[in-house]
Amino acid sequence: MNSSIVLLPNWIGDMLLALSMVMRLPESRRSKTTLLVPEQMSSLVGMLCDLPRIVYSRKNAESRRGSVTAVRNGGFETIYLLPFSFSSAWFAMKSGVPVRRGVSREMRRFLLTDPLKKDAVNCNNAKLHHITHEYAAILDMTFCPPEEWSGIRVERDRNHAGSIVYCPGASYGPAKKWPHFPALALLQEADRIVILGSREDGESAREIKSMAPERITDLTGKTSLREVAAIMSGARAVISNDSGLMHLAGYIGTPVIGLFGSTSPVWTCPLGKRSMAMYLPEPCSPCFDKTCRYNHYRCLGNITPEAVREAMDNASASSAIPSLCN
Repeated sequence: MNSSIVLLPNWIGDMLLALSMVMRLPESRRSKTTLLVPEQMSSLVGMLCDLPRIVYSRKNAESRRGSVTAVRNGGFETIYLLPFSFSSAWFAMKSGVPVRRGVSREMRRFLLTDPLKKDAVNCNNAKLHHITHEYAAILDMTFCPPEEWSGIRVERDRNHAGSIVYCPGASYGPAKKWPHFPALALLQEADRIVILGSREDGESAREIKSMAPERITDLTGKTSLREVAAIMSGARAVISNDSGLMHLAGYIGTPVIGLFGSTSPVWTCPLGKRSMAMYLPEPCSPCFDKTCRYNHYRCLGNITPEAVREAMDNASASSAIPSLCN
């Protein structure tokens, strides 16, 4: 079989969901597969899988040319485009790979040699099934349900082993930010808690830490993605908004409670047998908006800290917990 290269998505959550499908390709195909990885995630991908990779850099014209040259010199027969953007298809055409397979959207049909009709892949963009269905179709492989993912081994950070990890951030917007993390910290009075996220999540972290500063460690803005993975690997459980960090926890197999508001767990529930999506939809949800058009955010607010604590206790005590993945 001729060799192929897979362009992974730019967002960390989508990238990890896509990577879980690539890693479940039949060995006869996986052994001939190279990853084209967005530059900011190359180190993390190197930690999470053993496939060869080429860095996809787009910082400037020179770096883009370097990425094109690296792919062209690889002699690949097929490139699978997991992102849906026009720019990814344009890059594939410039690289000269003969077979370019991806979903026909974003006016890129003329750049693809093996286009998939978007309606056949994603049900008219209704998001009625998990996004990994689309990745499986693009990769031309049998679909593997996200809840069957077993996780991968990552060396754990011993400094925070046994802690509960909170991920209160969501770069998408406030419609994905659960408001009850501080109340949950008070309920989990016997636990050590580590807060992970970006520097922009610092305000949320400080509010949580003020509940019990002696047993809460704020690491927002202080860790790389590799360090985050190591901390999560040793955690009892991870409690997270629907974000890239939620998907990282699921990918490495740590019990994770994913909190959903404006988005849908049917579309992007976390990976793994020990993952659970909590979702109490309103008539207006899922809207997939960044902010609530009605300014009530009830889809998130109605998920109580007591319910999350109970779900987390069940998750960390069981080898498998119920999932809303479809």
